[in-house]
Amino acid sequence: MDQKSANCHRGRRSWLPRAARTIAAAGALAPALLVAPAAPVTAQVNPHWIHIAAGTNVTCGIREGNTLWCWGAGAYGALGTGHSVNESQPQQISKPTAGWASVTDGGGHGCATRKDGGLWCWGYNHEGELGIGTTVNAARPHQVTSPASAGWAAVTAGANQTCAIRSDTTLWCWGYNGSGQLGLGNTTTEDLPQQVTSPAGTGWTAVSAGSGYTCATRSDGRLWCWGYNGEGELGIGNTTNQDLPQQVTAPASAGWSNITTGFNHNCAARSDTTLWCWGNNLDGELGIGNSTSQDVPSQVTVPASTGWTSATAGGFHTCATRTHALWCWGRNDSGQLGIGSTAGSDLPKRVTVPTATGWSLVALGYYHSCATHTGPTLWCWGNNDQGQLGLGGTTSQDLPQQVTS
Repeated sequence: MDQKSANCHRGRRSWLPRAARTIAAAGALAPALLVAPAAPVTAQVNPHWIHIAAGTNVTCGIREGNTLWCWGAGAYGALGTGHSVNESQPQQISKPTAGWASVTDGGGHGCATRKDGGLWCWGYNHEGELGIGTTVNAARPHQVTSPASAGWAAVTAGANQTCAIRSDTTLWCWGYNGSGQLGLGNTTTEDLPQQVTSPAGTGWTAVSAGSGYTCATRSDGRLWCWGYNGEGELGIGNTTNQDLPQQVTAPASAGWSNITTGFNHNCAARSDTTLWCWGNNLDGELGIGNSTSQDVPSQVTVPASTGWTSATAGGFHTCATRTHALWCWGRNDSGQLGIGSTAGSDLPKRVTVPTATGWSLVALGYYHSCATHTGPTLWCWGNNDQGQLGLGGTTSQDLPQQVTS
């Protein structure tokens, strides 16, 4: 593991790119090579959001009309708007124009798919995270054209790696690979997409990239993880890094329906609506009532063993939905659990503002959270030191606040 992967936060590796940590923390500007923006696009009041994503200190979302918006820390062009300043309100990515389908955000870079099957990435690129054959940062989206310009179905951005699934169910990864997080059987960093061929070349259905590791599900309901494993992130019963996908077999080999990766913990729902979490647990982010890390999946049983529909892992906290109710747990020093206090919890706590039900999409950053509510309106809470809540200021919030612009 090199210095970037070895830097720690409370004994853990940082989610930020090596050069971006100091700059993002101070809210400073990125290098001068990033150009100034055009005049900002005026946002509508109370827009409807159809897809959201959160990275370290950035939030992005797609609105009705398939326009793409980002806000928060702008260092290295992480907002994709052509400049490098922080923004405390949503700013539109105008090039290319409308037509966006999904968006993801990682440690300092973002990527999004378009309705035509194209894939575009922007931001920090020192390890080839953008997949465009260079290591030059990009303040605006650049198209990923290898192995082809079109045919991309889904994408996930990790700390310093990116993975995407194509319409033919092949899986491709690129970027930093010091812990084997690209799943290629080596630790060679790549600036162009490389196909993951183990256990098979096709059959991948969903993928989620964390900090130094990656997990993905296959069409047979099986779950595979690879890369950094120092806290048991891979869920395979040990803490040894793996540069090829390894199957998660507990509580069963098949039956996995989705997977979410955080800083160094994971959660996944199963087809029986049970929820299981594993990896680092120093802040109670696994939701199992203690702070003991787990190298195999452990079941979340509060408020009930079944009934979970989806989960999202953040820096050191987790949120999950049950019949449109939202529950969060883990670290809470910035109010990222949305429960009206900054007290952490190792068991799920229900988010009741603005109402107890009505929640759908959820996106978690390092220390902040966002979710869509009936409308679908967008609400954010937690740390806001770089404007990542989209509220027009930098005051942190311990209860959900509506993004109105």
